[in-house]
Parts: sequence; C-alpha cells; structure tokens
Amino acid sequence: MKQKIIIALLCVVAGFILILWRSLSYPVIGIHPRTDFILDQIRVFDPDRRNFSKLSLEFRNNKILKIRKDKHEIAGEFSGMTVTPGIVDMHAHLPPHNLLDLIPYFSLLYLSHGVTSVRIAGDIDGTAVPYAKKGIDEGIFFGPKIVSCDAFVTSGIPRWKNSIIVNSPEEAANAVRELKKRGADCVKSYENLSASMIHAIVETANKEGLPVIGHVPFGMTYEESNIPDVQHFFGIPRPKFLEKDSVLNRGSDWAQVNEELLNDIVKFSVKNKIANTPTLVASERLLLFSDYEAARKDPSVALMPRFYREVVWNPEIGIPAYRGIESAFLKDHVQAALLKKKSLLRKLFQAGATLHLGSDAQQPFVVPGASLLQEMNIFREAGIPAYDVWRMATVDANRAIQNEASFSIQEGASPDLLIFREDPTNDMTKTSSLYAVVARGKLYLKKDLDFLVQEFREQQSKPLFEQLSMLLGKLALEKQTKEFKH
Repeated sequence: MKQKIIIALLCVVAGFILILWRSLSYPVIGIHPRTDFILDQIRVFDPDRRNFSKLSLEFRNNKILKIRKDKHEIAGEFSGMTVTPGIVDMHAHLPPHNLLDLIPYFSLLYLSHGVTSVRIAGDIDGTAVPYAKKGIDEGIFFGPKIVSCDAFVTSGIPRWKNSIIVNSPEEAANAVRELKKRGADCVKSYENLSASMIHAIVETANKEGLPVIGHVPFGMTYEESNIPDVQHFFGIPRPKFLEKDSVLNRGSDWAQVNEELLNDIVKFSVKNKIANTPTLVASERLLLFSDYEAARKDPSVALMPRFYREVVWNPEIGIPAYRGIESAFLKDHVQAALLKKKSLLRKLFQAGATLHLGSDAQQPFVVPGASLLQEMNIFREAGIPAYDVWRMATVDANRAIQNEASFSIQEGASPDLLIFREDPTNDMTKTSSLYAVVARGKLYLKKDLDFLVQEFREQQSKPLFEQLSMLLGKLALEKQTKEFKH
C-alpha cells in the first residue's frame, strides 16, 4: 500500500513538473531560415559612400555564390527593394538564464527589428551570454551575433554577481588579463574605480587588444576618467552638482551643464579620441513614467512579458533605482537634460567625434530591438543626417566590434543585411517596411519572425505562465537588484 501511495505521489509530482515545464518552455520553432536564395535586382546601400548599387546576389549554403549587375527580365520577390547592412546595438543586455527562459525571446526581438549584432555591456550573472551563444550558434533559437564584455570590472560592493572586484591598479590590470582568458570581446570598466585603476585597465586592454567601454564613476569627471568609450554621457555634470549618487541623478542632473562645458567636452573627446555611446533612448523612455498606465499599453512595451510591465518597470515596486520618480523631476531634470544631451550629440557629430548607438535594453520601457530603432530616430532628431545615422549604426559599429565581414558584399561572404520594401536611408519612418533579415548569410522573412514573436507572446499570456512569471519575476528582481539601489 505504501509503495502504491509513493508511486502515485511521484506520478503527481512528475505530472506537475511536466505541466510547469510546458508552461515555461518557449514555443517549438517550426520555421527555418533560407540558406539558398536570390536577392534579385535589389538596391544595395553603401553607408560609407552614401550611394546605391543595383545588384543581384545569389546565395548558396548561406554564402554569396554570385554577384550580378545585369538586370533580368523577370522580377523576383525582392526586386526593387532597398538593402542595407545589419544594424548593431552597441550597448545591449540579456536577462539571466533561469527558469523563465526569456533569452530565446529577447534574442528573437533583437533580430526581428533588424539588429544583427549586439555588444553585451556586461552579463549580470554570467549565465546569459554562454546560453545565448550556444542556442543561436546551434540553431536552437534565432538571434543576433553576440560580442560580450563578460564581467563588470568594479571596486567596492559589487552591484552585479558577475563582477571582478579590484582594489588597486595591479588588480585592475589582472582583471583585464582574466577577461582575455575567458574570451571576452571587450572590457566593461564600472563603478567605484579610481583614475589610476581605470588607466591600468585601459593600458592593459590596449596590450591585449580589447576595447574598453565604461561608466564614469560617481565623483569623477568625464575628463578625469578618460575612458575610451563612455556610456550614457556619465561624468559630464560636475560631481558637486549631482544631488546624490544614483544612476537617475547622474543621468539627469544637468541643470548646471552649460554651453561652455559642452564645448569643452567636445574638444576633449576629439583630442583624446573618446567615443560615446549615449543610450539616449533610455533617458527618453523614462518620460513614460509620467503616465504609467499609458506606458504599459505602448506598442513596443506591450511586446514584453507581463511581469516586466507590471513588476520590473513598476514605478512603486520595480527596479529600486527608478522607484517613485515624481512628474516634476521628469520635466525639470530628465526632459531638460535630454535636450542638452541632443545638443551635445550634435556638437560631437559636427566635430567628427566617434558616436555609437546603444539601447541599454531592460532599463524602464527599453525593449530589445525596438529601442535601437528609437535611438536611431533620436540621433536623427538631434540633427544628424539620416545617411550618417545609418553609417554609425551599421558599418562603423561593425568595425568597432571587429565584425567587418558582416557588411562585405563579395563572393564567399556571409553578410548581415536588412531588406526594406521602402528606402529608409533618408527617412527613418520607412524602417517599418522591413521585409526580411539576412543574418550570417541566412534569410529570415520578417513575417516569419513576427509570427514567432506572436507565438512567444501567446505562450507568455497563458495563466500559469503569467502567475509563475509574476512570482518568479519578483524573486528574480529582488535577487538581481540587491545592490542596485542607486
């Protein structure tokens, strides 16, 4: 009798686990990209030269087999469409690999919006990048090419689990060597570091052939840090004018930033060859907190699982650093700072400084993929010509991550390409006409990617998934942001 009871209980437990697994697992991908196809009579945009070439590209086994300039009499599926290089998110993030298994969905969102490569600016617990790379490389799910800075090089109390804590320039240099051994593609210089530690990071990274991106630590100026690729325009407000040490204030307390300081930053950037990845979309999306109920219904925000909309980005219980932002602060600080940031962006462009487009996805209302297109629009609104925005988002970015082969149009290449029904190169609104994505020589129709997105959304809207994800999401938020209080 006892044996029968035990067997029955085991069956119940097994059944529950099976139901749980089916509820949380992502949909089976029944769509396969094409590896043999012809892009016939297309207009290939070259952002470097700002011109177009009328070509036909024949792909075989996801490589360009033939390139023809002659025009066929019979029009093909892609005839007359505009083709650009794939775009790159230069400041991206993925969620941790856990029971919710959101990485396949986030990877799909990037690709479905035309983001063919991402630079992961820190893997918060070290689980996301290995899982994502394996899944994408093996074709288990769809996604962009990933380059990653791996761990955060930081000092003091670490904000994220995947951090290398250093307390001296020597330890900072050793951290870079450790990242090189791990296979990191770049180095993320983070918080509480001294100028001498940052100098050691940059010097060692240069020897190891690794680019350095980073935060200007609180209490330090942009110039003192001299980080090769500054993220978020941190360090521009002088430390004495920051109300407190929080990412919100560091990005928004720009009241004392005047024209003279902006000009000085431009001169310093050009002289010292400093690049900037401002992630202005993260600032702009904060303004959605002025009407949280409307923000939850925003078309791009609606792409995210419910627990992101109602927990992670909740103004009362969400990410601790963004709780309780008042409307007056949004107007007088966030919005006012954004106007000055756009002015600085325009000045940097006009002076010939290096600029990168990044999203900082998973910040409030910043959605993978969609947010990079929004960042491109912000660059355009700042006064940067559309052709130059495309150049920065494509060939410049790919060069920066040493991915030049991705926009190579030559026989034997496996490029990353975006195919549009209408020409988006001088009108950003035409990005909505995306028809297909070629990632590493494989063709994905946009309608197929959108179908998969909808499949994921339906899976995530099932009652059991929603209930479990809300519970697990709260636990994960508390765990992951334990030290991210400011």
